[in-house]
Amino acid sequence: MIRLGVISDSHHSEHWTGLFLNRANRERYDAVYFLGDGESEAKWLKRRLTMPFQYVAGNCDMFSKTPRELLVNHGSHRILAVHGHLFDVKWEMDTLSYYAEERGADIVLYGHTHNPRAEYVGPELMVNPGALMDGCFAELYIDGNRVTPRLLRLGE
Repeated sequence: MIRLGVISDSHHSEHWTGLFLNRANRERYDAVYFLGDGESEAKWLKRRLTMPFQYVAGNCDMFSKTPRELLVNHGSHRILAVHGHLFDVKWEMDTLSYYAEERGADIVLYGHTHNPRAEYVGPELMVNPGALMDGCFAELYIDGNRVTPRLLRLGE
């Protein structure tokens, strides 16, 4: 089984970033993905996490040279990780779903809305961990073809 930690939108929240660091190291995720809007926290986490860590830039990471998307494979699944602002995710999910399908992804990780959510849009599982600045994060369990998202809050 593959276990992933997913965070987004820390917006300079050192408190919640530190709590997530402790959780991630304790849980020993196979990898952690950060979906933008907190590049300084992303760089801080990258130096301290004991597992692979990747991140994308968000709309508040204005001058970042960090990629705006990642496409990674975990088991038989292809994951597209984006912040979401370039796909109008506050208003609709179809644009991001179509883009994921074009890229061959069956799982999409996105942020930007600050609203935790996990749902299928078309054939893709779309997971938004919510905003880390509110204590929200997600875990993704991949066991063969079965993918189980968990939307969580730190401290619960």
